[in-house]
Amino acid sequence: MSSQVLSERGEPHGPVKLWPVVTLPLATLAVWAINAGGEALRWLGLGALAWSLALPLLVSLEAGLFGLMLFEPLRGFLRRAQYLFLPYSQTDPIHVVTPLVTILALAMLLQRRRFTIFRETPLAGLVSVLAVIYFLEIFNPLQGGIFVGLSGAMMILVPVSWFYFGQVVNQRFVLVAFKIIVVLGMLTSLHGVYQLTYGYPRFEQYWLDNVEFYDAVAVGHTTRALATFSSAEEWGRYVVLGALIAFGFGAGANRLRQRLGWFLCGGGLSAVLLLIGQRTAIFGLIAGFMTLVLLGARSLRGVAGRLLLLLMPMLLVAVLVKAPSADDMWDKDETETIGAVLSHTQRGTLQPGSEESLFVRLKIWQDLITDVLPYRPLGTGLGASSLAARKFSTGPQLPNSDNFVMVLAVACGIPGALLFVWILWRASLLAFRAARRARPQTLDATISRIVAALMPMLVLNSFFGLTFSLYSVAPVAWLLIGWISAEAGRARESNSFLPAIE
Repeated sequence: MSSQVLSERGEPHGPVKLWPVVTLPLATLAVWAINAGGEALRWLGLGALAWSLALPLLVSLEAGLFGLMLFEPLRGFLRRAQYLFLPYSQTDPIHVVTPLVTILALAMLLQRRRFTIFRETPLAGLVSVLAVIYFLEIFNPLQGGIFVGLSGAMMILVPVSWFYFGQVVNQRFVLVAFKIIVVLGMLTSLHGVYQLTYGYPRFEQYWLDNVEFYDAVAVGHTTRALATFSSAEEWGRYVVLGALIAFGFGAGANRLRQRLGWFLCGGGLSAVLLLIGQRTAIFGLIAGFMTLVLLGARSLRGVAGRLLLLLMPMLLVAVLVKAPSADDMWDKDETETIGAVLSHTQRGTLQPGSEESLFVRLKIWQDLITDVLPYRPLGTGLGASSLAARKFSTGPQLPNSDNFVMVLAVACGIPGALLFVWILWRASLLAFRAARRARPQTLDATISRIVAALMPMLVLNSFFGLTFSLYSVAPVAWLLIGWISAEAGRARESNSFLPAIE
């Protein structure tokens, strides 16, 4: 009997047998493309990449999602690596790959669950209305053309699909996904440390010399690192995700060795964050870490005690540690990358109110609120504030607000921005309730605390950053909100079922 069961489990599923049939012609096409070179190599290489990401969907939806999660943190590096063989292109089709695979995954989910996914959990209806607003804004003529709208959809609308994926995945998927984020956060950061120490490899420097509209890469006279990501902001947000997840696993671990291992991972990623130069990411880490610690308290007295312990070292640092002057960063030459970035980080963290960039942001927000939103209350198009609008639109150029809520207000109008903020607020409340409801010292409690700790970071970095439009971070954020919504729905069903039993 046991031998029969083992043999049945070892038998591969039908879709897996398609791998050799598909990979052989793909390998042949790749060899031909390398010999042909030029655009043939670019498009066939991307075709092979798209097939590689789509094939796991033949196994299961979860396998396809894991494939996308492994690819997204490497997208920026792979984009730059193509310039080992190809000349620079202003329009890079690699950004089309994951949206196409995501739409295919959503179609599979719709085939399985029908249209109930759009309303089956407490937040599903609100998110679906927001997605409809996003979709309609693709065709807004004020943004400069439908190509601009489609570009905005790839960055803003497509990641919303992960909300519906989050409604259907199980706890094991979330557990593995969290561990993937921690591991990838550490591995990708190694390349960032290499960039800081030895400089960019030649192919990445070639991309940097040709790329347009990316002024934030400069820190004084030096160039900040990107690791394998498309921007330093994306790297910083991803590292914060990994650090908070590692700290959460450490707090929930029962064995001392596991706890120390997870805390070392969290501490290492936190140290890397200092080298990224993303100050808002550091504040997001602080907010998430404080939430994680406070959620571990079992009474109001415990919350007060933990809050006091957290605030004391922060106050001591603020009083005793002197922030570097603004000139300290500019005094570093091109070879002192680490010193320049650390000075930038220390000054922005210890004296955030004195940073010139903060006043520039506030001035941009004021101009948008007074000069743009009153005359375009229903939005100017989903891609109005995107890079595509700056490249291809012939209309007036809107400044980069570095604020996703403000981006939505401009792109989708005031109703769209308010709806997004309400979804974030409701998701945060539901996450905190789930964390308080979970039974201590269980896997449910660990995951719930991690999810609840991530929400303040997502909220903060949506007002001071573009979290929900970053390639590798936005899907994770929407996945978490979908998971929170599904957990709240399951809790409601459980509570409504208990009286019937009694």
